[in-house]
Amino acid sequence: MGVLTYAVLSRPGHLSGVAAVALLFAGGVGNLIDRVTSGGSVVDFIKLGIGPVRTGIFNVADVAITVGALILLSAALRRQSTE
Repeated sequence: MGVLTYAVLSRPGHLSGVAAVALLFAGGVGNLIDRVTSGGSVVDFIKLGIGPVRTGIFNVADVAITVGALILLSAALRRQSTE
C-alpha cells in the first residue's frame, strides 16, 4: 500500500517516479495474484530465444519489480548528483 500511496501523492511532473512505482506495484500484485490463484506458486515465467541463443527462464512480475527499483535508484542518484 505504501507504493500505491507514493504514486498517488507524488508531485506532478515526475513521470519516471510514478512509472517506477507503478512497475513495483504491478509486479507485487502480479506475484500475489499468482500465489493466491495457483496454490502458492508463481506461474508467469518466460523464456526468450532466437535460434540456439536462449535466455534463462525468468518471472515477468519480478522483472517489473527490478526495473521499477532501478528507475527509482537512477532517479535518486541523479537527484543526489545535482545537490
